[in-house]
Amino acid sequence: MKVIVIGGAAALVTCIAVVGVFLGVSMYKIDHAVHHVGVSAALLAQGQDDLLAVVKGPNHSEQIYVFHAKHGHTNVLMVPIKLAIKGPGGTSVPLSSVSLHAPATIIAGLRHIGIPVGHYVGVDLHAASPNSSLGQLAAGKISMTSLISNPTGTASLLEAVASHVYLGPNTSVSSLLSLMHVPTTNPVSVPTSTDARGHVVLAASGNHVLAKFL
Repeated sequence: MKVIVIGGAAALVTCIAVVGVFLGVSMYKIDHAVHHVGVSAALLAQGQDDLLAVVKGPNHSEQIYVFHAKHGHTNVLMVPIKLAIKGPGGTSVPLSSVSLHAPATIIAGLRHIGIPVGHYVGVDLHAASPNSSLGQLAAGKISMTSLISNPTGTASLLEAVASHVYLGPNTSVSSLLSLMHVPTTNPVSVPTSTDARGHVVLAASGNHVLAKFL
């Protein structure tokens, strides 16, 4: 009996070690596949701890979220891609026209209309096949949370995603991984209206929604 217990314990320790090594190697691969983009430190310093995530998928599908931790849970704000922000020239441009490789412009534009951002994650999957796992993930047809039951598949998909990820300064890989556990099915939507020039702008009730979000 003692031999069986010792053998079982040894097998358990071996399994834990194997899983640990697998996760460690996966984290290493993910960390080294991630790119970093320049964002003004002064710009981020004025923001809060909110995380802006911009995902560009195939067929011009885009998703923009802001995540805000509050009272032990994370509030999710869905930002319309047609929402107008101030561009570099001071003119109003839709978010969809701004490259996710230029996060300083996006962050400054959002903060100008009252949406604070402290960290940045951009995922550029516009070249992925719409029918691939990457394409379906980018288009919101499958979620990372649905893949957690298959750690191997999740890790390999994350490694593939990581090669298309762009992180701003002071934004860690772990913050990207933490998004796996954040449900985005029922986010707070930014109320919008259209102005006289056809720009999509915040509706009058936008401040109330942002107050609830923050």
